[in-house]
Amino acid sequence: MRVLFFTQYYPPETGAAPLRAYHFARELVRKGHDVVVVTGMPNHPSGIKHPAYRRRMAAREQHDGVQVRRCFLCASPKKTFAKRILNQLSFMVTSFFGSLTVRRPDIVLITSPPLFLGVTAWLIALWKGIPFVLDVRDYWPHAAVALGQLSDKRIIKWAERLEMFLYRHASMILAVTPGMVRLMKERGIPERRIVLITNGADTDAFVPKESSGGSDSDNGCTTVLYSGTHGLVHGMDVIIEAADIVRDDPHLRFLLVGDGVAKDGLVSDAQKRGLTNIEFRPSVTPAELVTIIHGAGVCIATTDGSEFSRGTIPVKIFDCMACSRPIVAVLEGDGAELVRRSGGGIVVAPGDADGLAETLRSLAGDRERREKLGRTGCEYVVREYSRRILAGRMEELLGKIAAAERSIRGRHLPLRRYLAIKYTIDFMGAAVLLVLGAPIFLTAAIIIRLDSRGRSVFTQRRIGVHSHEFTIYKFRTMREETPDLATDLLAHEDADYTTRVGRFLRKTGADELPNLVNILRGEMSIVGPRPALYNQYELIDLRSQILGDLVRPGLTGWAQINGRDAISLDEKVRLDAFYVRNCSFLLDLRICLRTLFVVADTR
Repeated sequence: MRVLFFTQYYPPETGAAPLRAYHFARELVRKGHDVVVVTGMPNHPSGIKHPAYRRRMAAREQHDGVQVRRCFLCASPKKTFAKRILNQLSFMVTSFFGSLTVRRPDIVLITSPPLFLGVTAWLIALWKGIPFVLDVRDYWPHAAVALGQLSDKRIIKWAERLEMFLYRHASMILAVTPGMVRLMKERGIPERRIVLITNGADTDAFVPKESSGGSDSDNGCTTVLYSGTHGLVHGMDVIIEAADIVRDDPHLRFLLVGDGVAKDGLVSDAQKRGLTNIEFRPSVTPAELVTIIHGAGVCIATTDGSEFSRGTIPVKIFDCMACSRPIVAVLEGDGAELVRRSGGGIVVAPGDADGLAETLRSLAGDRERREKLGRTGCEYVVREYSRRILAGRMEELLGKIAAAERSIRGRHLPLRRYLAIKYTIDFMGAAVLLVLGAPIFLTAAIIIRLDSRGRSVFTQRRIGVHSHEFTIYKFRTMREETPDLATDLLAHEDADYTTRVGRFLRKTGADELPNLVNILRGEMSIVGPRPALYNQYELIDLRSQILGDLVRPGLTGWAQINGRDAISLDEKVRLDAFYVRNCSFLLDLRICLRTLFVVADTR
């Protein structure tokens, strides 16, 4: 399997994002796959490009068998909103051109944020006729809004539209926390299209130290370690306050390792308080971090307790547990639940500096308890959150998607390339038909209103591409009080809900003409399986099994010219499966011509 992997952050950059990308890419190569990573010039999190890359527009490297293509981006140490957007947009453009010459892969994997990078992945997937998988690490723009980084309602609206566009077009969406899964489901994303692949620990590098005695320094002082990004959402002020509370305790010292936008404020606060029991260090390499963790007696993870942070799990938890160090989790939500479930740490409420100070004092004086918590947490992480195991799940998922795509490549073109060309034709055809048919549509609308009470155009919830819900437009053919059921189910009702005009419209299929609006909106096609009702759960499930939800539902389709509503559910799915596996422009033309004859025969 050949994988094209887009990620703006990649080692030598440090942090959760580059390390997650690195381990997935490395493990895929270890399992025999070809991986090309398209990434930016190293500058995260400081915003200053590494010296070796400052004067370079592009670079090609190879690390652990992974081919790495680095592209230019606009980097700046000033973390203003405009600078961030420029940074992300510049990489979106350069990464597109930087990946055009990559040998045609089987699948595209893209990690977000930045969300704009999803546009590049979508375009490349479209260009090469392959699927793409969206790995969502932070739920943007939700995260930016929650952190106060994004407040302009117009920008938020467009960002959410882009977000949902990518969700609709991705073959699968990966989430890193249960909270993120819940948020996606609330946004209407079908659960079957979300896969939970969490962050984890590199259990080959982050391992327990042979002797637990290294947890304390020679003078009996216990080091409390915070390692990772010093960000706005991390709520690290509580560490400074706890250090102030225990400033006279000779058995506790604090070590904060990492960088981020909140670091300067934390350093300034510690200096103003005159704290001598706290030390700040810059970000370090993973190998150096292992040594630092081994030298700590207790590790700490914090968030600010906001609604957004409750759905996050700090990556440092996994690394510290893998090194057999106890965790004090100043968290709520998914992260706190993980620590409780693991048995490898103690949970303190966010912002509770007194509770944190008391917990640290207790652990500093109880070496046996620290060691027990460390062992229990280590066993849990190795069993459940090893990055090697998580990468295996990723490989299995990508393999299934790629194999499924190969089984339905279309008759003459790769399926996705065919669908892209087809939609262009659909869009132009629908636009022309709407213009030419405007007088007919207006006349039909007036007659419908005169014939019975209610609106002329009927709307209904239907299921489209990748099982996403959309609103379909049709001419109303039934009375207002009609139950919201499928046509075949209404046939068993004692009452006849069809209006006089409606009988003619349904008989000729003219009630479907407003579907042209759905085609212009990108929700439907001229030819394809008819869209299922939102509550036709069996049909929706069966179509997803035959990959029938990869194609846009149609104004007409293979099943419609071979029985329409008179055929059974199994027969309808069988006909849909035939269309998906044999789709071509010639078959579409055949269906359109047969539709004209079917309509003529019903008169």
